[in-house]
Amino acid sequence: MGSIYADMVLLNGKIITVDPDDSIVEAVAVLGNKIVAVGSNEEVKEFTGPETKVINLGGKTAMPGIIDSHTHPTGIAEGYLKVNCRAPPVRNIKDLQDMVAAKVKELGPGAWVLGTAYNDSKLEERRQMTRWELDVVAPENPVMLTSDTGHQCIVNSLALEIAGITKDSPDPPGGEYDRDDNGEPTGLIYEVAQGEIRKHIPPYTVAEIRESYKNVVDQFSKWGVTSTHNASARRTGIRAYKQLLDQGVRQVRMRLMVSVNSDNPGDVVDALELAGIESGFGDEWLQVMSTKIMGDGSGAGGTAGVYTPQHRGTMGLGIMMTDEAEIERLVHQSHDAGLRVSIHSIGDRGVDVALDAIKKAQKRNPIPNMRHRLEHNSVCTPKQLKRIKELGVTPSSSIGYMYGLGDQYAENFGEDRSRWLHPHRTMKEMGIIAGGNSDCPVTYYSPFVQMYAAVTRKSSSGQVVGPEEAIDVMDTIRVYTWNGAYLSKEEDKLGSIEPGKLADMIVLDRDILTIDLDDLLNVQVLTTMVDGKIVYEAD
Repeated sequence: MGSIYADMVLLNGKIITVDPDDSIVEAVAVLGNKIVAVGSNEEVKEFTGPETKVINLGGKTAMPGIIDSHTHPTGIAEGYLKVNCRAPPVRNIKDLQDMVAAKVKELGPGAWVLGTAYNDSKLEERRQMTRWELDVVAPENPVMLTSDTGHQCIVNSLALEIAGITKDSPDPPGGEYDRDDNGEPTGLIYEVAQGEIRKHIPPYTVAEIRESYKNVVDQFSKWGVTSTHNASARRTGIRAYKQLLDQGVRQVRMRLMVSVNSDNPGDVVDALELAGIESGFGDEWLQVMSTKIMGDGSGAGGTAGVYTPQHRGTMGLGIMMTDEAEIERLVHQSHDAGLRVSIHSIGDRGVDVALDAIKKAQKRNPIPNMRHRLEHNSVCTPKQLKRIKELGVTPSSSIGYMYGLGDQYAENFGEDRSRWLHPHRTMKEMGIIAGGNSDCPVTYYSPFVQMYAAVTRKSSSGQVVGPEEAIDVMDTIRVYTWNGAYLSKEEDKLGSIEPGKLADMIVLDRDILTIDLDDLLNVQVLTTMVDGKIVYEAD
């Protein structure tokens, strides 16, 4: 091997490579930002020179960095600037009122009070707040508390007044205002109708988001997330993250699902097409992956597109946030421009709408190996799975929901449909390559909690949902590593520990292949390495 020595070698470990054979090795060598050797201690020691940093793993387990294939990093960054309504620790409506009151005191009269991660089903009252309960603590401040799913919100009377929403206001296309028995808006707003409030809220600046992004990447590094697919990439967040990278804060690779504009959906696709930007444009840190199209609504909120009524939220067949004809147009235009699509698809009907559009685009202009994506892919029966396989579509499955939102999903969809929630076992048997995701901040916990849900199918309450679709730990690791890389067409660069690939790896505090399955909830990351550099070490 001459004078070529590694910059770093890791020895005496149990290294889960996620190569085609699921090999376990003792050691790995890194030169620059790439892996140059894997194998036994003896084999890798040959790459050790006088300047090589040697890390003795002492038998600890290492694996590829986590690829969370659907998060909302800008939403997480904004969340750090808002009232955190997540339960726990929030217990009841009184807790929420107290938090809003404290924010009112901090900001003063007239300022918008914004909250995030609200979930009615986790409150002691087991019901939605009303605008009148917010009015008690914020009579002079407009208030908007957004649900953890982002598909509904609660606002107070002043916010409705500012937006001009009254008893006589019609529901906008793709949205709905909840009303009491007298037809008065209760303050609960679903889906696209939230935009009537949001357009009156002063946006965060690029600088505010850039600084808050530092908290986001630190948390991701602590969780072992080395790459993520940004499911709501818009101008402010993209600029903020680019500036953070330029400052040298390089901890997480980001792949962009560029959101189509909510008012003029074609504008963003037009701009990308005119600029000649195709999927893959960018570098190893920040890259355009797809266009993001909102399809149906929320599984937890009861607005997903389904064929039979739901049992939560609006209790019906769901809401399509984007008209079906418009989805088809956007898919065709993106496809022809060399841009993959990522379509939000939760219910079985929502999945079919997305697949219909993809099928028509491929029939009109066949392009091999496009790997168009379904985001969430929650209720997916054999009928939809067969179509996914035939079309070569890659699901980004929100199996991470099953711990934090599993109880709501089971209630909303009922036993028969819950059998087919995030069907990872069947997808594996059919040869469908699916990634896994948290949809963070919809759920906010480590990837190992998500893996626990995938292998046990248990919610946070212990309810087992769709046990037929449980997969084993090694398959789950692959879902969150190599499969995630496949979804962004980067399986030749990321997702496994093999020579020539980028050196993104994590070291764990326990052996996840042998521990009790319930102990997956407690797995901690000791070290996170990205691009051959250590970006996190536990205290």
